[in-house]
Amino acid sequence: MNEPNSILQGSVAHRGWTSVVDPVTKLLMALDLALLSFCFTNLLVEIALVFVALVILLISKAGKSAVHAIEFSSFLIFTMLIIQGLFYSHNQTLLVSVVGIRFYQEGLLYAATMGCRVFVIILATSFFMTTTTVSENSKYLEQVGLSYKAVYVLMSVCYILPEMMANMKKIQMAQRARGINQQKTILEKIKSILPVLVPLVIKTLEQSMERSIALRLRGFNSPHRVALKSANLYRHEMVNHRGLSLLAIILIGWKLWIIGSKFI
Repeated sequence: MNEPNSILQGSVAHRGWTSVVDPVTKLLMALDLALLSFCFTNLLVEIALVFVALVILLISKAGKSAVHAIEFSSFLIFTMLIIQGLFYSHNQTLLVSVVGIRFYQEGLLYAATMGCRVFVIILATSFFMTTTTVSENSKYLEQVGLSYKAVYVLMSVCYILPEMMANMKKIQMAQRARGINQQKTILEKIKSILPVLVPLVIKTLEQSMERSIALRLRGFNSPHRVALKSANLYRHEMVNHRGLSLLAIILIGWKLWIIGSKFI
């Protein structure tokens, strides 16, 4: 009798600690990290938050996601350093001059702080996206009492967008194989999207109809539909929700108080 539970628990142990943390808790963790980065303007605190976000990603076995996140945001942060170092409105202290181009301490510090903030937000988002699947979200929402129809509507958006991107790539590859859509310049690449839109919309509609028929055949709208309830493996859900939500409210209130105090 206990064999299925032992197999399930073994699977959880293999996947790591993120498998026993519910999606809402993960989302609140990411939100609190982002809010913390907005509440502080000290560069050392922001660096510490980046370190915390990296550690969370690494212990959740999402190291590849951390690397991709850093690669994605590096160019943006480098651009911020140059622009703010040159043109920040509060620039006063000259730090370095390269070929007549002057970089100021205030601008570089501000850009570094903002860059760390961007890092924290991207890493926190990567943590949630990497450790939480669409099916896990849908199961949890139905488990907490949301209608299965409402869950399907919410989660279908998450499925349709990647599906549309995959269809778009297939259509573009098919057009290139036929000698169509041979773009070279950026303008030609932008123009090449237009011929793809019609077959993309038709393909998406066809897939939606097929999905609708499949759901009807499986009794999705049946009044006698019975959903199988999986074992709840999440730990300390309510404690986590209340604690992290309270922290989010405190951080938002603190930030609003700081902003309001500037106008008093």
